[in-house]
Amino acid sequence: MSSFNIFNIADWKCRHAGLMALSAIGEGCHQQMEGILNEIVNLVLLFLQDPHPRVRYAACNAIGQMATDFAPGFQKKFHEKVIAALLQTMEDQGNQRVQAHAAAALINFTEDCPKSLLIPYLDTLVKHLHSIMVLKLQELIEKGTKLVLEQVVTSIASVADTAEEKFVPYYDLFMPSLKHIVENAVQKELRLLRGKTIECISLIGLAVGKEK
Repeated sequence: MSSFNIFNIADWKCRHAGLMALSAIGEGCHQQMEGILNEIVNLVLLFLQDPHPRVRYAACNAIGQMATDFAPGFQKKFHEKVIAALLQTMEDQGNQRVQAHAAAALINFTEDCPKSLLIPYLDTLVKHLHSIMVLKLQELIEKGTKLVLEQVVTSIASVADTAEEKFVPYYDLFMPSLKHIVENAVQKELRLLRGKTIECISLIGLAVGKEK
């Protein structure tokens, strides 16, 4: 692990910088990183538990970028540990930016994830995404906060798009809340949320087919 000494420095800014550097070099150093990707992923996942929120944010960023740069091999090798870690990080109620970025990383992961790999996690994904969506919808109503909700809605869309007909049993679970957002998020500052929700409903509709 001598190559990663920067991550052992007490200053959070050094850990943050190291993770952001990993995010940036994946595409250009694909061949060099691929041989030690398991070591890198295990290291980055540790920082999802870092005491500083900006380091946790940077770890989410690195996972999301690697999920794109090394797809679909990344998904095939690391699906179990990455999905579990991102779902846990999405429960980080103390920092909405970390929550939202964990959801963004999950979007990157599921977009390039083979359907056969995602299906065994579908119940767990749905349970977490639905509970967070309900909580964040309530926060939107009470406090006007929307950052996490925007990303969670897109995460739901990405999961449905990959799962296709396997998402049918979950249609009735999500659709009432999604329709509520479309009908009520009419203020100017909620346009992005409303647009993402319309897209989510469309992708769910395509995934489940005409029977719904």
